[in-house]
Amino acid sequence: MLGFGFLEQRLSFNKPILDVDQFYFNKPMPILKMILNMKRILFSIAIILMAFQITKAQSIYKSGVFPTIDHTGTISKKIDYSIYYFGAFPIVNFTNTNEPKDANFLLFYSEQALTLNVKKRLSFTGSFVYQREYVNNDNYSNENRLFIQATYKQSTKKVNLKHRLRFDSRFIQNKTTGERPFTHRLRYLIGLDFPIKNKKNNLYLTAYEEAFFNTFKSTGAVYGENWAYAALGIKLNNRNKLETGPLYITWNTGGQNWFHQYYLQMTWISSIDFTKSKTTN
Repeated sequence: MLGFGFLEQRLSFNKPILDVDQFYFNKPMPILKMILNMKRILFSIAIILMAFQITKAQSIYKSGVFPTIDHTGTISKKIDYSIYYFGAFPIVNFTNTNEPKDANFLLFYSEQALTLNVKKRLSFTGSFVYQREYVNNDNYSNENRLFIQATYKQSTKKVNLKHRLRFDSRFIQNKTTGERPFTHRLRYLIGLDFPIKNKKNNLYLTAYEEAFFNTFKSTGAVYGENWAYAALGIKLNNRNKLETGPLYITWNTGGQNWFHQYYLQMTWISSIDFTKSKTTN
C-alpha cells in the first residue's frame, strides 16, 4: 500500500510545496527535464514497493500501462456529467513468464455519471458502469454496476483535499451458471493535489488512496481491494490536462493471496462548461 507520509512532510501553508527554483543553479534547467526527473522519482516508488512485496509466495505480480480518459462537463450551476474510461494492460507477469499475449488486456472500464452539486464543497453522484475482465480471453467476465457516492472537498491556498464515499451495487456474470448475482461494497477515497511553482504555473502533484470493503454476507474477505496513485500533472489550457504516474492496485484473491498490479497510468483530463456562451482555451 502506498502511503502519503513523504507528501505530508512536504506540506507547508507558508510557501510552495515544491519550488522549481530549487532545481536551478547557474542557468535555468528546462521544464521538460524537471518533469522527467519527477516521473523517475514517482516510478521509482512503485518499483520499490514491488520489490518489497514480491517476497510473498502465493500472490500474483504484474506490471504494465494504464491509459485513461477523464472528461467532465457542466450542464447547469447544479448539474455536471462525467465519463471515465480506462484499460489495464499488464506487460510483465513476474509469477508466470509464459503467460499468453491475449491475457494482456486485463480490464476494460467505462463509467457514465451525473453529479448534483449541493454546495461548493459537497456533491452527490449516480452512475452506471460497465466492466469487463480478461477482455480477450475465453474466461472473460462482464459486470454491470450502479453506484451512488458523496464527495466532500476542502481547500487551502496550497492544498486541495478530497474525501469520497461510494456504494457499489454489482451484477457480475457467472460464466458457469449464467447468472448475475447481486453483490455490493463500500469504498472510501482520500485524495489531494497541490501546485508546483514554475514560470507558467501549470504544474501540480496529485495523489489518492482508496480502500474497498465488501458488504455482502457471502464475501470471502471484507477488505477486498486497494488502489493508490501519485502523479505529476500539467495544465495544457483551461480545458485540458495530462497526468502521469505510478498506480498500484491490489485485489484479494482468497485467503492471504493478493493480485498485485503496478502500472504507469497516463490520463487525459478534459472539461467543458456549457453554461458559458464563450469559452477560451
